[in-house]
Amino acid sequence: MPMKFHWDVPYWTVPLLFNLNMFIRRLSRNLKIGWFAAYVAAGIIAVFFETGCFSKGLVTDDKTLYFLEIIGVLFSLALIPFSLRGSKRKVDRLHRKGYSYKRIIKAYLNSYWRRLTAYFILIAGGTLLYYLIDDTIGLYIAGIGALCSLFCYPSVRAIESDISF
Repeated sequence: MPMKFHWDVPYWTVPLLFNLNMFIRRLSRNLKIGWFAAYVAAGIIAVFFETGCFSKGLVTDDKTLYFLEIIGVLFSLALIPFSLRGSKRKVDRLHRKGYSYKRIIKAYLNSYWRRLTAYFILIAGGTLLYYLIDDTIGLYIAGIGALCSLFCYPSVRAIESDISF
């Protein structure tokens, strides 16, 4: 008899029922793909601007430059505590409340993907900002995003320590 899949559970969580080690390795691989995507996107943006597909310094209005710089700096500063917080406290809180293991994994994944999305926006956005305004503030913003993303690297050991209770 084939297994029935629930709509609220991703297809790759099925190994959780059989082998937790295999599940964590697969989860780590999927999260690493998302983690590296920010760097690949920043590299693609840099290639497009460096090869001449787009010209540097497209934004020249002073008010727009100031606005973009302020938004980028504020977003990067807001990301620092977000990156250090981690997901361990949320997982422990859900476990104490008696949620099922699948629900805890789903909450962990949602939290982790939100963090990765924020890093993606900051790293790729900082690189784009560097080329749009032709100023080094964009590289500083992308550098802060890259530094913060190192605290979120999805290794097998990190995932095991986050979802163990």
